[in-house]
Amino acid sequence: MGDPFDLTELRIRQPGKVLPERATYEIFDNRRRRVADVKEIKGRSRLEALAQEVPNVRTFAVTKARREPLLTLVMRGEWLAEISDPGGRPIGRIRVAASRRQYTMLDDEETVAGEAAGDLSVTKFAVSGPAGETYAQFRKTWAGLRKELFTQSDNYKLTVTGLVPPRVRPLIVMLPVVVDISVHGPY
Repeated sequence: MGDPFDLTELRIRQPGKVLPERATYEIFDNRRRRVADVKEIKGRSRLEALAQEVPNVRTFAVTKARREPLLTLVMRGEWLAEISDPGGRPIGRIRVAASRRQYTMLDDEETVAGEAAGDLSVTKFAVSGPAGETYAQFRKTWAGLRKELFTQSDNYKLTVTGLVPPRVRPLIVMLPVVVDISVHGPY
C-alpha cells in the first residue's frame, strides 16, 4: 500500500480517558478503518497527569495500524512541531502563531508549504497552499456527552478539498493533532 493518508476524508479521534498518562490519537478513513495511530512516546506519572505537568519537548510516534513506523512528531513547547520520516529525515515543520489560530507549514527546506487559519472559536480551520489554493479543511467535532463532560479528549474531521502535493499531505494530517495539543490540550 502507498501513502495511508492519500484519502479525501480522515477522522482523528482521541480516546477518552479522565487522566491520561500520555496523549494518543487514532486516525480513521471514511469507512471507519484505522489507518494510523499517534502515540506520545514517554508517559507521565499519575501525579504529573493530575497536576497537568507537560514537558517542554514531547515526542509522538506515528504508526500504521500494524505498528509500522510512518512519522515522528516532536512538539517543541507549544509553538513548533517538527515532523520527520521513520529514518529521521525532516519532512517539515508547523509553526503556531501567538493567537493559536494561524499555523504555518514549512517543508524540509524551510519554505512555506501552506497555512491553516482558524475561526474565532479555534474549532474550524481552512488549509491553503502558498499561493492561496485550497487544500483542505478540518474541524473539531462533537465527541459525545460523556467524553465532552469528563475528559479533555477531542475528535476531528479532516476533509481534503483540493489537489495536495504528496510532500505536504503528512503536514496537513498532523495539523489537527498539533492544534489539539497547542489549543485544547495538554493531552
